[in-house]
Amino acid sequence: MKTLALVLAICWSVSGFAQNLAAEAFHKKFKLVKNAQGEVTAIKLKKFVPVFAIAPYIEQIKQDLVEAQHKFSRQSLGSRENDINEMLLDLGQDPYAFTDDQNTRNIRESLLNVTSINVDESFDSIAAADFWKEFESKMKEALMFIDPSVMCRLDDPRFFYKKQVTYQVVNWALNQAKKKFSNVPVLNLASYIIVRIHDMMLDSRTYHHNMLLHYFEAAPEAELGMTKEEVDRAMSSIYEYQIPVTGYAESGRAAEGWDAYGWNKFYQTVRAGNTRIRSWESPFSELAVKNVKKMNFGFAEAQVGESRKILSLAHNQHQFSSKPAISYDYSAPAKIRQNRALLQLAQVALGFITLPNWIKSNVDKFISSTYVAQSSSEGSLVAYFELAGNSQMANEIYRQKANPYILMK
Repeated sequence: MKTLALVLAICWSVSGFAQNLAAEAFHKKFKLVKNAQGEVTAIKLKKFVPVFAIAPYIEQIKQDLVEAQHKFSRQSLGSRENDINEMLLDLGQDPYAFTDDQNTRNIRESLLNVTSINVDESFDSIAAADFWKEFESKMKEALMFIDPSVMCRLDDPRFFYKKQVTYQVVNWALNQAKKKFSNVPVLNLASYIIVRIHDMMLDSRTYHHNMLLHYFEAAPEAELGMTKEEVDRAMSSIYEYQIPVTGYAESGRAAEGWDAYGWNKFYQTVRAGNTRIRSWESPFSELAVKNVKKMNFGFAEAQVGESRKILSLAHNQHQFSSKPAISYDYSAPAKIRQNRALLQLAQVALGFITLPNWIKSNVDKFISSTYVAQSSSEGSLVAYFELAGNSQMANEIYRQKANPYILMK
């Protein structure tokens, strides 16, 4: 009996420690907004970029190109091609195949062309345009309409359905860019900057939503300072954010079933993830996956070949693959981060090679399918490692994000 009591005491102690970590991590990042009756009406980020500015991001893209040029210029052509080919192989693409596909060829061509880009001339042309300040002003105005610090609105089932106002600003900016820039590579660069800035702003909320999903799954409501009903509505707000502008009927369903909508969506994800794990463990699986350990609703650790990796339960390597995306490789900790940096560089450099626009658009979509949704979902991985008391791994996963609109420190 004494032994049993000791075991139970240790279990309760560990459980209490985990819950304290959850509460500490949650309240370090998020603030609960309450009404006069003491009810939680919103969840806000404590740390976010307070002033929207374009110039720092444009400068960052320029520096990334300059650094890539310096790195590539120090390498032999063979060494440069080898780095690119290794990245493509990690994506499941075979760059050595005689009939490699169009996406593979164009990604390789755009990266090999990086050293030929006249960076200073291109960015001087970008800076000369007078519409950037107006774009920045219009975007600031749109962001005032949808506060970027708001993660959940528990009392408004259609709050995020209004977010489409920012898309109107992006369309205006893209049309203005077509009028301002006659040089095609410079127009492509300007268009990339406009779209990328907007995507990163929206991505910040998605990243933090995935953090919240892990907290809501792993920690009792009371530890977060919320009631069950408040967590239920916060969950619904997270999934309401995912409804596209064309989803008016879905928006109505969310509003009608506000208390259950979020959890219903969440458990669909959980069931799909569990099904995927069972398929990996099946004796008929083509994947060399062993010793699967589920981490949360979105990720699992597994032995893949010779190394331990973190696999996505929701996302594939890319739009043409059925294999799970790899979010971390313990045998090569920097690999995912480096591959994503190369892919983003390829998206910038794609605008500087001569290709029909429809081909460039297809290649750009393919590249985005390799990292955008995958990296956004990793917010829940950061929360997982924080709750496990592993700040080193939480920082490792965060470093893979490379979004200036997401502040972790």
